[in-house]
Amino acid sequence: MNMKRMTALLKRELRDIMRDKKTLVMMVVVPIILYPLLILGMAFLMNAIVSSQAEKTYLAAFDVNEEAEERLLSILESQEIGYTVRIVESKDYETDLEQENIHVYVKEEEDGTFSLYYLSASDQSATALSAMRTLFSLYKDELTEERIADAGMDVDTLLNPIRYENKDLSSAEESMGNMIGSIMPFFIVTSILLGAIYPAIDVTAGEKERGTLETLLTLPVTNFEMIMSKFLAVSVIACVSAFLNVFSMGGAMVFLVSSSLSQAANLDISIRFETFIPGILFTLVVMTFFALLVTAVCMCTCVFAKSFKEANNYITPVMLIFMFGSYAAMIPDLELSARSAAIPVVNVALLIEGLFKFQYDYGLFAVVLFSNVAYSLLAVMILGKIYNSEAILFSEGLSSVKLFKSRRDMEEKQMPGLGDVILILCIVLLLMFYVGTYAQLKWGFGGVFVQQLLILIVSLLYAWYMKADKRKLFSLEKVKPLQLLGAILFGIGAFLLGLIAGALLTPILSESAQNLEQLDEMIAGVPVGILVLVMAVMPAIGEELLFRGFVMGTLKNRCRPAVAVGVTAVIFAAYHMSLLRFFTVGIIGLGLTIAAYRTGSIAASMTVHFLNNLTSVLISVYPKQMEKALPILFKESLSLSDILLLAAVIIIGLKVGWTLMNKKSLHS
Repeated sequence: MNMKRMTALLKRELRDIMRDKKTLVMMVVVPIILYPLLILGMAFLMNAIVSSQAEKTYLAAFDVNEEAEERLLSILESQEIGYTVRIVESKDYETDLEQENIHVYVKEEEDGTFSLYYLSASDQSATALSAMRTLFSLYKDELTEERIADAGMDVDTLLNPIRYENKDLSSAEESMGNMIGSIMPFFIVTSILLGAIYPAIDVTAGEKERGTLETLLTLPVTNFEMIMSKFLAVSVIACVSAFLNVFSMGGAMVFLVSSSLSQAANLDISIRFETFIPGILFTLVVMTFFALLVTAVCMCTCVFAKSFKEANNYITPVMLIFMFGSYAAMIPDLELSARSAAIPVVNVALLIEGLFKFQYDYGLFAVVLFSNVAYSLLAVMILGKIYNSEAILFSEGLSSVKLFKSRRDMEEKQMPGLGDVILILCIVLLLMFYVGTYAQLKWGFGGVFVQQLLILIVSLLYAWYMKADKRKLFSLEKVKPLQLLGAILFGIGAFLLGLIAGALLTPILSESAQNLEQLDEMIAGVPVGILVLVMAVMPAIGEELLFRGFVMGTLKNRCRPAVAVGVTAVIFAAYHMSLLRFFTVGIIGLGLTIAAYRTGSIAASMTVHFLNNLTSVLISVYPKQMEKALPILFKESLSLSDILLLAAVIIIGLKVGWTLMNKKSLHS
């Protein structure tokens, strides 16, 4: 990498970004002017609303006995309820409430109960109700004290048999830090996103829309240098924008707190703001590293768009995911730990929360920083692969989705695009989430049948509608017996490898393991034949048609084989929506994907998938018999000899299976 060229490219990207008025507005005007105005304006508005409510006169009508009315009026005159209430007459309280002639009506029922009639849709009526509730609370306390005194007992001893008082050992700074730490991550993540989104769109989709990307690719610089210059330029803008946001919001909050404390003369509270300086400095470091991740993800997303408008549509789900992760700081009892320190976005939110609580764990701090750097580098590598592939870089993205066209205009035997893959996965996910979850709650195990049926139907319907080349898309080729044997041996190796991964990860991901136990409870009592049909046969057909068929069939037509196989395996693992199964099923899914690709037939992966799921069903239904047949699968801890045996079976299965499946090569 030539540093002189990199510096020149970086300067060029920064100049282009700074010429964009939208970027300048989002980076400067919004944080410096708009945020302080919003924070201070909302504070003053709330104060004005509270003051206005206290100064207003609320109209109430009473229909109670004379003694109660006298008591209530006496309490009102003492102004102990905090509101100004005037008593008026009402002959038709329902009409008067609707016409706002009165705001609340108090009626004594025959059994002595006092009913408070009001309109919840009216703010004044709802506030008047609050005043009446306070009034009757004071009235109740007054009557209680009188009756205790009439009975000859000591009121204070009876009503207050014990005394207690709160002794807060937290300092004012710690209390304030706890409050700020829960909301600050959301503002920081949002500000970094706002700072990165527009520049990221401009240097990717903007270049395409202006027609300058092709020119850039012809410059005497490497793709890596060009990508890094864009990446660093957007990161700089995101960091500067985030810093301005933090200082702007922080200054506004300090002003509010200081003014509130100065007005509360009766409270002996002083806050030393300098105690937050270390936390703020650490937060700035975290923001810098986190900005790298945000920039990389935004650029990876926007590079698929052909226009600024299309990129805005792509980036919206990314923004929602990042904002959702920032809510982690608002969840009670969720703290930064060895497990959460590597979860993107969540780790940053929890770390910032801990910093404002004066919790400085430098080990976890380092894990958060290095994990963000690692994720950023991974995203940059993916971005580099995209820029090296003209088929992806200049693809039409979601704008070429076949589903959006009339079927009569479709070409015969065409192949889906990347947009079709994204869309069908989103459709399946939404159907699983809404229809599948509802079916599972309503019918239990029957809901699993509905889920598998949805996967099968969506894949076939989509391929039918777009008149796809089904033989090529779904790899509907015959598989030779030796190839099928190789696929089975390769699947056994992958299954055992996934089993070892599960044994190692279960103690760490115990919550995910509990989800698997709930599934075992759900299938209890279901006939074996139905279990095999729903848990083994249907997934082997439906899931294979979707993942090894539609998804991989599309990807291998547009990407390099290794990329198509790897991405398909990752999507298949993520589809199972369990952190533990992401790793275990991911390994098995990789084996299935390799089997389908090397044999050139989906029949191979369907067979292996069926046998894998059948084994799981038999273990659940016949645990004792299966333990006798395969005792090594049921051991809680493995000895050295067990590990060596499994390793030998895995190596032999993968090696022999790979050789027997030899029809295509992943590197061809």
